[in-house]
Amino acid sequence: MSRKAWDETLTALAVIYLAAFSYPAFVDPVPQDVHNVLEAIQWFVYGVFAIDVAVGLTLSKDRKQYLKSHPLEVLSVALPVLRPLRLLRLITIGSLVIQRVAVGRQFAILVKVFLFSILVSYIAAVQLTIVERPIEGSNIKSFGDGLWWALTTVTTVGYGDKFPTTSEGRAIAFGLMLVGISLMGVITASVAAWFVKMSQNEN
Repeated sequence: MSRKAWDETLTALAVIYLAAFSYPAFVDPVPQDVHNVLEAIQWFVYGVFAIDVAVGLTLSKDRKQYLKSHPLEVLSVALPVLRPLRLLRLITIGSLVIQRVAVGRQFAILVKVFLFSILVSYIAAVQLTIVERPIEGSNIKSFGDGLWWALTTVTTVGYGDKFPTTSEGRAIAFGLMLVGISLMGVITASVAAWFVKMSQNEN
């Protein structure tokens, strides 16, 4: 199997993982037999990604460079609790589309940042909904609530009408806040660079 075909297979598995990961946020309660199937799917995908990282490390001539160039993949395998990180491979789909369209470098960066923001917000919304929904007194009882919270958090708006009440939920919120601040910085810098380039071209 070629590397391109293998990457497409991993991307397809990431989509399947996304569906299995998201299901409990939309269906409540989840029957035990369905829950077992969903867990099996997620662990199977985890195993495939672990094999991919192991093979990559084995075949790499410079293992340190491989670890530096694949930090998310390595982290998601080394720490099973970070399994949702492998969903970031879905950004590959957007990257392939961007590569086939003649767009400027700054615009391509903005599109990738936008896709990353949407995906991270979705993952956080799913996880927070699953964590917070069973808790008495929680104000996040549906995926819609979780998504609204995630979008207002990642954009650093923070209305405060929806918020986590559990320790795990707050940990998710903390991570999303850091991501949001970083993404806003990238977007601001990209837009500023675009305006500077336009000004230089006019001169």
